[in-house]
Amino acid sequence: MTIDKNKKGQGIGKSNKKKSVDFLLKKEWFEVNSPKEFGGKGIGLTLGNKTTNVAKTIDSLRNRNYKINLADLKNKEDSSHKKLTFRCFNYDEKKCLTSFYGLDTTRDKFFSLIRKWQTIIEINSDLKTKDGFFIRIFLVAFSRKRKNQTKKTSYIKASQVRTIRRKMGEILIREGTNCIMKDLIPKIISEKLVDEIGYQCSKIYPLQNVIIRKVKVLERPIEF
Repeated sequence: MTIDKNKKGQGIGKSNKKKSVDFLLKKEWFEVNSPKEFGGKGIGLTLGNKTTNVAKTIDSLRNRNYKINLADLKNKEDSSHKKLTFRCFNYDEKKCLTSFYGLDTTRDKFFSLIRKWQTIIEINSDLKTKDGFFIRIFLVAFSRKRKNQTKKTSYIKASQVRTIRRKMGEILIREGTNCIMKDLIPKIISEKLVDEIGYQCSKIYPLQNVIIRKVKVLERPIEF
């Protein structure tokens, strides 16, 4: 007589189902605050491990990046093409304290500026602020027609492009290295910096749509 080991009905009473565990029971919500330069307002919530050890809580939250649209902070629709990145550097009473970590321009905004019969000038410059922030700024500008110009194109000569790039780099380094990060951020956000660059470089060749396409924070001071 043979016994079928796979016979149906064997193992009745045993449950093969895994117990459903709610992972949120071991988590808790923490409020994320914007940097002081942006008002220090709450911008959202993030999940963290539930523990009584404050050091472990800080380690689990530190260096998390949070992205938000500038229009949500300023309540101005004309700033909706700018995306900000904040990074958590500390924790205080269930609140994530963040600092500025970068800026980016939306894809649709950048490509809406590209036209035929014009020259695109791009430059990136590394600079260090007085308080020890090492950042990289990506700048873009477009040529435009002169007044009363009948010619269809507005191409810039290679020698003029080199001169404009050199001038852009000089202005970026001068404005960035002579101030702290707290004072540099308003210049970038309010477009005061690109207005100065556009005015000075237009003396070489007329420019339009000068924008800071991206800002990266490469190194931060130890206290951040």
